[in-house]
Amino acid sequence: MAKAKSEKLTFKHVIGYGCGDAGGCICMVPIWYFMSRFLQVNLQINAGVLATMLLIWNVWDAINDPLMGTIMDMTYAKAKPGKDKFRPWILASIPVMFFGTLGFYLVPGKLMGSATMLVAVFCLKIVSEAGYTMMNIAMGSLLGNMSKNDAERATLSSARGFGSTFAHMLGGVVAPLILKKFGTGNEGYGMVALVFVTLGCIVVFLHYALCEERNKGAVVEKTAEQKEAEKFKISDIFNIMTKNRAFLALVLHSISICAVQAMGTGAATYMYMDVLGDISLQSVSSAMSSGLQYVILLGAPLLAKKWDLVVIIRTCLIAGAVAFGGLLAYSMMAANMNGMLFVIWNGLASALVVMSTQMQWGLVAEAIDYNEYLTGKRNEGTIYGFFSLSRRIGTTIANSATVLLIAAIGYDAELTNAGLQQAAGTISGIKLMVVGFPMVAALLSFVCFTFIWCINADVRQKMADWKATKAG
Repeated sequence: MAKAKSEKLTFKHVIGYGCGDAGGCICMVPIWYFMSRFLQVNLQINAGVLATMLLIWNVWDAINDPLMGTIMDMTYAKAKPGKDKFRPWILASIPVMFFGTLGFYLVPGKLMGSATMLVAVFCLKIVSEAGYTMMNIAMGSLLGNMSKNDAERATLSSARGFGSTFAHMLGGVVAPLILKKFGTGNEGYGMVALVFVTLGCIVVFLHYALCEERNKGAVVEKTAEQKEAEKFKISDIFNIMTKNRAFLALVLHSISICAVQAMGTGAATYMYMDVLGDISLQSVSSAMSSGLQYVILLGAPLLAKKWDLVVIIRTCLIAGAVAFGGLLAYSMMAANMNGMLFVIWNGLASALVVMSTQMQWGLVAEAIDYNEYLTGKRNEGTIYGFFSLSRRIGTTIANSATVLLIAAIGYDAELTNAGLQQAAGTISGIKLMVVGFPMVAALLSFVCFTFIWCINADVRQKMADWKATKAG
């Protein structure tokens, strides 16, 4: 007998949905946090070759994300009542992420200096990211199939924010400690990969097991005219991009903020190892930043009773930009930086800026509602796929820029391996990357939500009236 669908969103559902972003992000900690340094310093891949590989990887990801979302939208339209549409993709993603990520850190190191090493690096990175894309797009699309009203969407969005914050806190705190214990050689990075991908896949399975597609019974027999009107068309993508200003604001914001996260995490290792001289300080900074994010997430529902969610995001962004600006001035003027002062200051600024990504999921759902109001089509998978694409673009820019800039500022891996100090110009360049770039990106994101975002109280009322008319 088929299990009856829950009438209410339960605590199990909320925990299960939060496990999605938690598990996916935990699996990808080894890639997101340490890939550039591992490939440059440990595998000694030429900066130009590595930048080219990064570009190819991310171009494929750029195609893969919206393609996956479109496939899921088509699957949703064709599915029979009672069939899951997104959970099977989540289950299938687990072995792909596990073997791809673990192999990335275990296999190439045994093939040092050969063309086979480059082939192994290239292919295993694609496998790892393919698994994450499969899980992430399915998880994002699943939100609409789990929730039945705005309150439930907001609850699930908050659960996702808690999950991703926990994952990044775990990565920022535990991974550097593993490297401190096992060293920054191939063995140390392999141990990080083993611990995180194993734990992450377990958490993703909990996401699969605890979540329920409560709206799947909504698929019913429709007339030929209804099917034709709701059929996905390429022109739908054009309409989303040109008519939905709210989605455009989210896309531009996402490109900026993902560049912050990727640039910060990619260059932070250089900051703590080569400037401050203690990788364990990164654990303290990550713990403080994550703790503050939890405080803001817990307070967000209370703040939302008085202020619009966009206002809260704008406030966090401008406050974070000011904090980064002050830290940049201090770091450039100080001959010998106080490590703990940098940790506290950077943790505060990072938490404020990154919070915009934790609170954006409610806005993504609202942009989907707005798209249905404008065009008559929700296109959840397609919209989420293109939003994920925007995040990839930000990451692509940051990853390639990090590799090239580290080389451009004169970073010498041989000095680090010999235990020697980097040149003064290199030290200044690292400070500018870690502190200055996040400040600029926060300001750009603030502009997106101030001048491009278009959903206000009047628009929300029109959307509500339209929904009521449609339902009646």
